[in-house]
Amino acid sequence: MSETPNTATQETVTKHAPMGKKEKILLFIIILIISTALFIRFVPVSFLGVDVVALSPGSAPTTIEKINIEGTETYLPNGAIKFTTVTIESDSLTIWEWFQAKNDDIKELRNRSDFYGDKTKTETRKINNFMMQQSQDTASLVAANYLGFEVIPEIEGAYVTEIVSQSPASQFLELGDLIVQVDGSDVLSPTDLANAIKSKKSGETVDIGFKRSDGNFETPSLDGPLIVESVSLANHPSLEDIGFLGVVIQTPLKADIPFEITIDVGRVGGPSAGLAFALSIVDYLTEGELTGGLNIATTGTIDSYGYVGSVGAYPQKAEAAARAGVDLFLVPPAGYQKVLKIAAGRFEVRCVSTFDDAIIQLAELGGNGIQVASDFNAEAPERSPETINDNDGYLSCAEAEMETANN
Repeated sequence: MSETPNTATQETVTKHAPMGKKEKILLFIIILIISTALFIRFVPVSFLGVDVVALSPGSAPTTIEKINIEGTETYLPNGAIKFTTVTIESDSLTIWEWFQAKNDDIKELRNRSDFYGDKTKTETRKINNFMMQQSQDTASLVAANYLGFEVIPEIEGAYVTEIVSQSPASQFLELGDLIVQVDGSDVLSPTDLANAIKSKKSGETVDIGFKRSDGNFETPSLDGPLIVESVSLANHPSLEDIGFLGVVIQTPLKADIPFEITIDVGRVGGPSAGLAFALSIVDYLTEGELTGGLNIATTGTIDSYGYVGSVGAYPQKAEAAARAGVDLFLVPPAGYQKVLKIAAGRFEVRCVSTFDDAIIQLAELGGNGIQVASDFNAEAPERSPETINDNDGYLSCAEAEMETANN
């Protein structure tokens, strides 16, 4: 009888040598690099105590696609009029994006306190929505007036379109309110309000009677309740011994037109598309090519008299226009040099101070705007005066173009 020897199962264990000092240092460096990259890429710059917003190029939508006109015939042009937008990066701005913006000629960094002032983001958004609605309403008036339709007061009173920060008005008035009384006397127009306030000295108390807007940015009804607030006037910033309320006001106007104009731009806010809206409405309502078949971009506010006002973020808007492939950019005097620099030959830049200026500039490039006025038996457009006066506080196109030539 033979015996079978017991065989034990043997496992082979591979032992790694301890990590050396160099390997530990290398691993630490790799982990540190990855952690730092992730930190820079995803952590908000506010974590470092940097409280800024970044402005970058937005888009350049075709304005006529945002306009609906009912009750009359419309005409789709071959050319396009675009308004330009800006992207605002605020709470989501990361350290990496902040670093990129600091080294980018197009993007712009601004202190949050300077950008928003004493307003919250929600308040700023509400103000921008109000300004957008105002620009649409005013553009409709300007276009209707250009085509010869009568423009008449919609309601008596002084419509609040802007409130000066930390002024007496900021204590109780809201955008869209309608001021109808001062110290019990009726206010039928902005002139009545201006004269009433100018007759008071700083420190005097006045009773302001007004009707509150219901929040939809439409002119308040006179049937609403009268609200009266007493307020002490501040010192006027430029007129000695004159009281200061701190509001920008206008006459609520409407155009006597047999059709309805509505504009929907979604979440875009602010007043800078006013000129684009006015030009596009005229283009949509008339046969032919207001732009001469060109694709153009514009920026600039517009008031009821057709004056084109300055806006901001010109470099970002110019770049948005360039990316959209426009042929021409119409810009107010204050932005002429900045847009010309960004254009760098990619598109033509022309300066406009009024709606009529824009019509004339487009006519020089083949547009039919002057003929349109004649067809509607309306007044022919007139170019704004090419004034050159360094002391009047007003920058004209002539001055903007002269500064560019000198530089």
